[in-house]
Amino acid sequence: MEQSFAQPLSFLFIIFLANLLKRIGLFGKDDFKVLAKITINVTLPSAIIASFDSFSMDYSLLVLVLVGILSNSILMAVSYWIMRKESNYKKSYALLNGATYNIGNFSFPFIQGLFGASGMVVAALFDLGNALMATGFTYSLAASVAGNIRPNPKDLVKKLFESVPFDTYLVMLLLSFLNIHLPSTMAQTMQLIGKANPIVAMFMIGLMLDLHFEKDWIKDSVKMLLVRYLGAIAFSLAVWYFTPWTQVVKITLTLLFFSPISTISSAFTERCTHDGRLSSFTTSLSVIAGILLYMILIPILTA
Repeated sequence: MEQSFAQPLSFLFIIFLANLLKRIGLFGKDDFKVLAKITINVTLPSAIIASFDSFSMDYSLLVLVLVGILSNSILMAVSYWIMRKESNYKKSYALLNGATYNIGNFSFPFIQGLFGASGMVVAALFDLGNALMATGFTYSLAASVAGNIRPNPKDLVKKLFESVPFDTYLVMLLLSFLNIHLPSTMAQTMQLIGKANPIVAMFMIGLMLDLHFEKDWIKDSVKMLLVRYLGAIAFSLAVWYFTPWTQVVKITLTLLFFSPISTISSAFTERCTHDGRLSSFTTSLSVIAGILLYMILIPILTA
């Protein structure tokens, strides 16, 4: 049990340290963007490559891509229904913030530390479906609802393939299908770089957290978080009681369902509604809630 608490507490310390260093002026409010680029383009892809290369793929797990799509779709539908009487801008906000998961920058470090390659591959397959929704369909629908943008399908596909982690998923899946492994030197290098991902990602989250808000935002944020976490409970129970998957898969999926809102949702909310501050506040709350929930869930699930 003590070991189960050690990892989330260590990550919490890194987040607290980064936020403290920002508050005393050692880091600026936009410095997290540099770490975000490092995480998305260097450490996370390396961790994905190392995990896929060292893991013997169970192709029945490819259904997890559909789980990522389905869970996003259900959350989108419920979030939209909750906000059905609000303005189109609020409906657009609900679509983008009630659904989407921050897997790469938040959940991966925890899962990487808990289960290594086996957990990372499960998370990567789920995130493949999540990325298809968050970067493509969810934004397209939210923009149409807002009424001020008509997304170009070609632009959405282009944006999807400009994502380095997404491209890494596809390449490593292809190599796995072809039973091709990396040269040992390259694999070791990827493992070395990938080990830095949890620290870089947690430090980035600490720099990113900012809870400046307006009173009116609390009600909308609470609505979205309730949708997400009630959905997470329902999805988790379904996985534990109605699937034949191993304990590693079930634990990993449970943690993924309780992931915070994807950081890209704030950018898309800004683009659709010209006011992403509410989304940024909701996302920050979801990160804090995610940390607390992981500290509770990890010891219970791994006991």
